[in-house]
Amino acid sequence: MKEIHYYRAGQPEPVGPPDGAFAEPPDALPEALPEGATARPPEAPLSAARPSNAPQPRPPRRRRRRRDPWRVVAAVAAAVLVLLVVVAVVSPWFGHLGLPWPGSGGSPSGGTASGRASGASPPAAAAVRIGDITVLGAGGVHTSAARPRFVDSSGAPVSAQWRVDGGPWQTSQQALVHGPQTHKGDGTHALEVRPAGGGSAVTIKVRIDTTPPQIRTVAAGPQLISGAATMHFSYDVPAGQTGGATVSWAVVDTLGNEVGKAGPAHAAAGPETVDWPAKTSSGALLFPGTYRFQVTATDAAGNKAVATAPFGSDRAVTGKMYTSLPKAGKLVALTFDGGSGYAWRYIMKALTKLHAKGTFFCTGVSVEHYPEVALEALAQGMTIGNHSFDHPDFQTISYDEARTQLMDNAQQWWKACKALPTPFFRPPYGSYNATTLKAAGSAGYPFVVNWDVDTGDWTGAAPAEIARRAIAGAHPGSIICMHTEWNTEKAIPAMVKGLRAKGLEPVGLDTLFHAAGLM
Repeated sequence: MKEIHYYRAGQPEPVGPPDGAFAEPPDALPEALPEGATARPPEAPLSAARPSNAPQPRPPRRRRRRRDPWRVVAAVAAAVLVLLVVVAVVSPWFGHLGLPWPGSGGSPSGGTASGRASGASPPAAAAVRIGDITVLGAGGVHTSAARPRFVDSSGAPVSAQWRVDGGPWQTSQQALVHGPQTHKGDGTHALEVRPAGGGSAVTIKVRIDTTPPQIRTVAAGPQLISGAATMHFSYDVPAGQTGGATVSWAVVDTLGNEVGKAGPAHAAAGPETVDWPAKTSSGALLFPGTYRFQVTATDAAGNKAVATAPFGSDRAVTGKMYTSLPKAGKLVALTFDGGSGYAWRYIMKALTKLHAKGTFFCTGVSVEHYPEVALEALAQGMTIGNHSFDHPDFQTISYDEARTQLMDNAQQWWKACKALPTPFFRPPYGSYNATTLKAAGSAGYPFVVNWDVDTGDWTGAAPAEIARRAIAGAHPGSIICMHTEWNTEKAIPAMVKGLRAKGLEPVGLDTLFHAAGLM
């Protein structure tokens, strides 16, 4: 198709198309020309109709292309993206100026870095720039001591001068705002920072909150159940506490594993009650032993409070003898009989210092005489077991006498520390018969436990010999027999070290039986 040029009346030169004309001509001529314009094909040269001295016409101007709206949108989006990148780079500088920058809480702070509370670790993005120095880790809410650090533009540590709440100036690569467990440091502290060589300082507000939410009461009833039962739980976490509080609850066993249905997390609402069917998640009756109704309250800063109420299950089971559990893997159980005297306490201290666990088969007489040590055993995460009330030979007593021995022992444990020694029972001297197993099962003890490694510590053996016998005889799943004696206490460090050198970890019987799939 021929190209069309437009002319205005009285003008010698062609002009561009009017607004809205096509950049490329359509297949047919326009139905109408603009007012005052005439169409002339380019085959008729303009020079032929003009005098020789007439000014030469300018070449036709390029017609403007119609703008594509999608290209405009893309250009605007690119510009917005560039602006966001610039904002991300300069926002710490604006925060330094004290402007209410988005993400800083919207409050002018005069150099204060603030952020959403996130527990013990403040947000990594909480940064304040002071000249060439950037202060990291000052923002958020700290549930322990705050340790803001100083870096240069490359991120390398650099020294700066700082002081807290008007105290003396110090120079280091990290500041320290104390958050003691006494909660005396709770509140907002003024951290002043300036270059190491001196100069103007910037004040940063550092918030410390180490106080956990309040849990007023937790209760469980009945305290002892046998077989199918419904537990009645109650607790009181006050609403409206500073920082708020989210509450959840669960029933846990001696290893801290949740048992059965748990309560969903929700805002604290004051006194609440729960009816809980005493069954596992699979619908089975609870295994004999001690359980705890556990309430957890967490505030916005991440501080956590936990309170528990114990209850026990002692239903009848089938008693069976165990001397080792190879299926437990590279674990061994350290077991101690007796509970006589304060050697019991110091053996537990030695184990705790080495982050090891043990099981204590104590007689009812010992628990009655040393209830405070019995409480320490539970507090330190040790496993407890029944060793009869006053240490008779179970091969020489009747079924009823055996049951009485077991029940009287359990009564002393519950009286001392609200815990049951079920499901573990060790007969005195390791002496038992079929009547013993029957009586143990009827009293709630499925695990009658002897040993496969005897250290002979009760003979007065030297500590080094006790440790040597334990290490030499141990293999995966071993149950090592010892007693609460002073020579045994002195053997613990070398024993634990030697067992770990063999790749064996000392644990309580509950951990061993759980690893073997029996609990």
